[in-house]
Amino acid sequence: MTSNDSSPATTDTRSPLRRLFSSRSFMALVISNALGFTGEQMRLAAQSWWILEQGGSKTEMGVAAGLRVIPILIITLYAGVLIDRVGGRRILIIERMFLILLAALTGLTLLFDQVEIWHVIVLSTLAGSTIALGTPATQTLAADVVSADLRQSANSMNQLGNSMGRTLGPLLAGVLISVRSAALALFGLAIVYFVALIATFGIRSKHIPQDSSESALRQIIDGFVHIKQASVLLWTNLLGLSFIPLAMLYPMIPVYAQDVLEVGEVGFGGLWGAVAIGQGTGAILIGSRGGFKRKSLGAIAGAGIFGIGLIGFGLSETYWLSFTFLLLNGLGLPLVVTSAITLLQDHSKPEYRGRVMAVWAIMLQGVALAWMLGGFLLDVIGPVPTMFVAVGVGWALVLIPFFASKDFRRA
Repeated sequence: MTSNDSSPATTDTRSPLRRLFSSRSFMALVISNALGFTGEQMRLAAQSWWILEQGGSKTEMGVAAGLRVIPILIITLYAGVLIDRVGGRRILIIERMFLILLAALTGLTLLFDQVEIWHVIVLSTLAGSTIALGTPATQTLAADVVSADLRQSANSMNQLGNSMGRTLGPLLAGVLISVRSAALALFGLAIVYFVALIATFGIRSKHIPQDSSESALRQIIDGFVHIKQASVLLWTNLLGLSFIPLAMLYPMIPVYAQDVLEVGEVGFGGLWGAVAIGQGTGAILIGSRGGFKRKSLGAIAGAGIFGIGLIGFGLSETYWLSFTFLLLNGLGLPLVVTSAITLLQDHSKPEYRGRVMAVWAIMLQGVALAWMLGGFLLDVIGPVPTMFVAVGVGWALVLIPFFASKDFRRA
């Protein structure tokens, strides 16, 4: 349901972005999400650099980022039920509190001389599991605080927040590592999550509590039935499987930074920043237009652009050429994500939206699997073959829903 401070009058002729920026609740959501994603990227960058610096393998680096996917399945599905019952804001507040504690604990752990890589893997898994609780809430709330005609613009602004996080997170982590250590980066992470928590309290969303007399398991099953019965929901979620191969770009970045481009911590952060700059540019373009009528075409086009950028990055051996292709990666990313999220929000019933977005959040965990699989393939077959596997399989998984479902093609 739409909050009072963000419901536009039917005669409102302002641009989509001006209408969104006038909503205090939506701006609080964007800031909270941006800082939350900044924190997630800080952790991934800091722990990846620390593991490689300690002599760990690329596979260990990928496992540290990707092992969290194991407990995420159950946690995320239950999070969807909780969102439908009590609202996404409460769930997001709880998530932020736990992440503050885990960031501080990880920073303290790295101060001990006896720390081993498996300690960081365990703490990273706990943090990823906690993020799984909040991820569907961040996406459900966008539909709760804006009107239906602003959803794709709102989702694109959330992508802008993510791009800012993708820029600031690794860059801030890189600076703090170079100043002192990865431990300092984790303490900085705790501060970032604290500010995100403060912003979350500023979100105002009217949520109608759903019937909780049924068991959580029964409600999870009902959510899957709802998705199965709606063709667009089903095929949009299946499109999310393409994130597993395409997101193998992310473990490639620290490997290329050290082994191919031979740059330091700040240059490493700059490569992550290139993806974010492209992502932010694409998000602004989408938001200013108010979205696309054929969102399925937007998803296909975005995946195509992302794949071209991935090919270029995988073949590049110079820093600025790699930077340029990563910009292209970022440009395609919001086209895919905002198109898919808006399709799910538009075609799901409000009482099921939390559970629908929870299933989508699980699809997004393909990024975690990508870290694991990408790290393994980088060790076994090398960077360039890994890149071709990522692009070939990713493009195939994007095209399957488009050709298999007439409803999806028209959506």
